[in-house]
Amino acid sequence: MQTVLAEIAPGTDAERLAALVTNSNLIAIGLAKGNHIVFANAAFGRLFERPGGLSGVPIRDLLMPAHRERIDAILRNDSGALPPCVAEAFRGDSTTFEVELQFEQLPHGDEALLAIFAQDVTDRFRAAKQLNLLAYSDPLTGLANRALFTDRLRQAALATRRTGQAFAVLMLDLDGFKQINDRHGHDAGDLVLQRIASRLLAGLRDSDTCARLGGDEFAVLLPTLKSAANATTVAERLTELARQPLDLGQFVVKVGASAGIAICPEHAGTIDLLLSAADGALYAAKRNGGDRVVWATTMSAADTAPAPLVWNVAHEVGVREIDEQHARLAALLNELAGALRNGQEHAAIFREIIRYTSFHFATEERLMHTCHYDGTATHHDMHRRLLDDLRSLRLEQGERVSVSLTLRYLQEWLLRHVDGADRDLAAALRAADQDRALPLAGEA
Repeated sequence: MQTVLAEIAPGTDAERLAALVTNSNLIAIGLAKGNHIVFANAAFGRLFERPGGLSGVPIRDLLMPAHRERIDAILRNDSGALPPCVAEAFRGDSTTFEVELQFEQLPHGDEALLAIFAQDVTDRFRAAKQLNLLAYSDPLTGLANRALFTDRLRQAALATRRTGQAFAVLMLDLDGFKQINDRHGHDAGDLVLQRIASRLLAGLRDSDTCARLGGDEFAVLLPTLKSAANATTVAERLTELARQPLDLGQFVVKVGASAGIAICPEHAGTIDLLLSAADGALYAAKRNGGDRVVWATTMSAADTAPAPLVWNVAHEVGVREIDEQHARLAALLNELAGALRNGQEHAAIFREIIRYTSFHFATEERLMHTCHYDGTATHHDMHRRLLDDLRSLRLEQGERVSVSLTLRYLQEWLLRHVDGADRDLAAALRAADQDRALPLAGEA
């Protein structure tokens, strides 16, 4: 280092930087001539931890092989300022980390010095990666969520338009899952979903995408097909894996699986119609006893809208405020179904469904607080999961999500929630205050 400093003219920016390099224990700074390190301060040395020192080491050798071409391209840039980069580096003990490198060229006779500022950004990089993972994965199973699945589906549709290569969508729903939830509780149901998710992944290729769409409904994207028969083979393998007994520790349970298959472009040319075709085939499998695979038929836009909900007194839980809000939610879902059937704009209706659902959940949670409801945490988690799922969708962008499939999911979720969790809540509210009629809150 002393040799390098001796060549730096007094009073120059390089001299001031050299003083900083010499004395800093916090900022990792190295100097290079050409493409080789000629000096590393203590912080730089600790960052890369090379037993033999860093003097004479090529800059590219600080990074993992996959990142070396990037650093070579940056260093070849003779247009002025060198751009920073984040790359994977390794220490002398072969452990890897994410490093951010910034560069400053310093005048130094015929051959300029290059100052290298290095910072370990592993924690920041991993935190950002984790946030991205959470945004696109189902928190219970770790599978892709609706947002990631529809994005992969969009990419497959674009590839099909370019190449004509067909792809398939499989919709799967578990048979007998509700009975497990009712008999053994939601914790056992969650464990079943996690085990089934692992089995589905084991039965697919790395290039395939498996997603949990909500409840016990899954979707699979097969982005490449040698023949239509391959889709049947995969669907039958997945249903076979699903029906194998599940040892949950204290007891063994068994579920089945129904599946619907649709192929693009054979059954539909758009994402919405394709998902609806696969979903229609799934429901045909369920109507015919379940535990089977059914192929889709060609779908038209008018075929995609689910039938409207028939809402009546049988769905009331006995708390006026909750019952009136349930009826309003059912009316909004039916309004969305009507818009889909008639080819009308639906984005505004969907936004109102999200807004009113949030308002309704806030009402239920307020009532839970008034009676110190024991099931508050579980009930609140159901609310949060649904809202997170809905808010991740972007209906205004057309093919990013199947509106019809989402509507069917919301219809079923509302019916299940009313018949299960909301009836339990209503019973607790009545028991806590039998003599006082619960007041009706104003509309949001």
